[in-house]
Amino acid sequence: MATPTPPKLPPDQYGVEKRYRLLALVRQEGVTRVDKEPEDTVDTWPHLVSLEFIAAAFITILIIVFAIFYNAPLLEQANPNVAENPAKAPWYFLGLQELLHYFPPVVAGVLIPTFVLLGLAIIPLIDRNPSTRPQDRKLAICLFSLFIMSALVLTVFGVAFRGPGYSWTWPWDGIFFSL
Repeated sequence: MATPTPPKLPPDQYGVEKRYRLLALVRQEGVTRVDKEPEDTVDTWPHLVSLEFIAAAFITILIIVFAIFYNAPLLEQANPNVAENPAKAPWYFLGLQELLHYFPPVVAGVLIPTFVLLGLAIIPLIDRNPSTRPQDRKLAICLFSLFIMSALVLTVFGVAFRGPGYSWTWPWDGIFFSL
């Protein structure tokens, strides 16, 4: 079965075969125009910036009022010859200090933090799923949650369960922590 050949078009005044585009054959009334739908966006200035300024001003006033009515207790002048008991790191380093209680310094201060940071960096390479839905990213969410929860647990142990001499203490026996 042979394929049909298209019909020959009449030549123009120069003897060249005329070709027509589809839009040239459709009348203007037949073309429907689609109006651009309104965008569901809000300009950053002044709408968002003004709301953020109001929120920042409110929080600033709240902090000033709180500082006026609640005096922060100050400790005595620091004495470099006497360390407080328990001598604790700031709260953001208490997880590492808790690791130092269980492991040698090289392991707790270098190897474990390096493995955690590398593990967090490798998560996108392990979970190659292009979806952005949390239901499709279970592996990445589980791994990230594991790293974050382990850091949180170590920090809570360092804050609430360590007393004088950095020994184990129950929280109801007293909190030995100050910000």
